[in-house]
Amino acid sequence: MFEGLKVVVGLISFIMVYRTITGNCNKYLAFAICAIWLRFFLAAFHTITYPSLVAGFSINALSSISIAALGLFFLPLKVFALRKLAPFYFLFLTIFVSGFINLKIPGTINVLVKWCYFLVLAGAIFLSVRVQGHSETFKKLLVCFFMPVTLQVLSIALGEVKATENDGSASYIGGYNHEAAFSMIIVSFIFVLGLTERNAVKFRPTLFTVAVFLLILVNYRTAVLTILPIAAIFYYSLVEQRLKPSQKAPVLTIVSMLLIFVFVAISFTLRERFADVGTLASNLDLIFKSPIYFSEAEKDIMSSRVYLWSQYINALTNSDLLRQMIGFGPDSWKGVFKHYAHNTYVSYFYEYGYIGLMSFLLLCLYALFVTANVSDKRLAKILPLSLIGFLTMNLATMPLWNIEGLIFFAILIGVSLGNTKPSKTHLSFRTQLALLTTRD
Repeated sequence: MFEGLKVVVGLISFIMVYRTITGNCNKYLAFAICAIWLRFFLAAFHTITYPSLVAGFSINALSSISIAALGLFFLPLKVFALRKLAPFYFLFLTIFVSGFINLKIPGTINVLVKWCYFLVLAGAIFLSVRVQGHSETFKKLLVCFFMPVTLQVLSIALGEVKATENDGSASYIGGYNHEAAFSMIIVSFIFVLGLTERNAVKFRPTLFTVAVFLLILVNYRTAVLTILPIAAIFYYSLVEQRLKPSQKAPVLTIVSMLLIFVFVAISFTLRERFADVGTLASNLDLIFKSPIYFSEAEKDIMSSRVYLWSQYINALTNSDLLRQMIGFGPDSWKGVFKHYAHNTYVSYFYEYGYIGLMSFLLLCLYALFVTANVSDKRLAKILPLSLIGFLTMNLATMPLWNIEGLIFFAILIGVSLGNTKPSKTHLSFRTQLALLTTRD
């Protein structure tokens, strides 16, 4: 029954997407909407799209390759030559070198295709923001989320639930495959909705509040941590916009206290899910402890994540100098460990060594600088904290390993680059856009 509902909702979402991209929509935004919608649509039918189909590639993988290739052909070539993308290219080069030296060719292709997907999507969002502005861009992007959000609501109403984690707790994920990837879809929905302008969407505060509760029902604790700063700023700004200057100090103080109370209440409600976070915070040395010295109780901390991290770190630090520098190569954990690292930083350390980890950390710092340097004051509050929440999420899971996580990151980076302050020593935004959108 639920599979049939997926088909119906998918067809409705297709019609909505078609009407959106054939309306007042620039071609770059149309590309981004189609790319994101296609990913969400195919992921809903994971029993068909996940298994290998041709030469070991699944329908999902083939669609990602197609989107990446189409984006490289469709977008202006000069977009990819922007100096602002240099830190990303340095990371890509590190991945390529590690994969080439370690002869991890399939893994290298897999990882670079995912990052290429990110690159073309971020470029499309960047150009759309320059053409139509971020408000119109985000308003139209919301159509991509109709299908997954509707399916999650239906899964709640019909009791379509998935047991997750070792405790068998319930996750409402709309019939999608895994709560990690689905949580990033809802996080992206919250992010896009939070960045739309006031009155741009009907019932925006209500939709935002519902979306937050939907994320809680996904029951993926690291994703909840990601949207906390987004939610806090959203509700804080919502109240601030309705106040006179003389009212701001006392009212916003009360609002801040209320937000803190809500945060504490949510934390208490989910105390069992977050209990291990406190245990880890008071025992950070466990991460660098040799796995052979872990007690049975320590192995269970954060669903065995800490024990898993120590295995990855121990494997690289006890390898030869070359491997310590460049790692074991992309996807080298397969066949060595039963599970992926569940930590982007640990994973990059193992796969790309000290050089790879440093290049990724530098990219994170650069991205934080870019988000803090946007020209819009409201975005200057939301984007840096959203990025910090996302980077914090990467400490306990690997959203950048999934296309859904890369979609969120691409939207964040695309809108940040599109709203960066122009330098007086460079061409104006309009002149730059004219050059970017003109092919040689």
